[in-house]
Amino acid sequence: MGRHLAAALVGARRVALILAVLSSSLALARVRAKDLQWKDAKVIDITSERGGVAVVPITALVGGPISKTFYWVQTDDTIYVLGPVLTRSHFLNVTLHGPTKLAIDGNHGHILDDYGKDQKVRVIEKIAHPKPEGPQ
Repeated sequence: MGRHLAAALVGARRVALILAVLSSSLALARVRAKDLQWKDAKVIDITSERGGVAVVPITALVGGPISKTFYWVQTDDTIYVLGPVLTRSHFLNVTLHGPTKLAIDGNHGHILDDYGKDQKVRVIEKIAHPKPEGPQ
């Protein structure tokens, strides 16, 4: 009986440790999103390109074209190309030529949509946007 109790305690400790690690990583992710450096930005273009086909085996092979959508977002010093977004359900609700906020986190951009919700999209290209020089 003592062995079973000891084994149960070891198992309970493992479960408690796993739960502690998972909850702390979720808490760190929430804090991290709040600590992003947000910049004023503007959606300057939304482009789409067709290419490739997705094939899904349902009762027969069913295929359809793939459309990729890219979002071009300009800050004071850089133009970021975000995407690709592949499905309509993941399209960003942003206004073309409208203001937004953008934060960069490694290879991902966080953009605020028209509802103020943080949308995380991959940064695929960065283009330097030099400031115009004034008369000297």
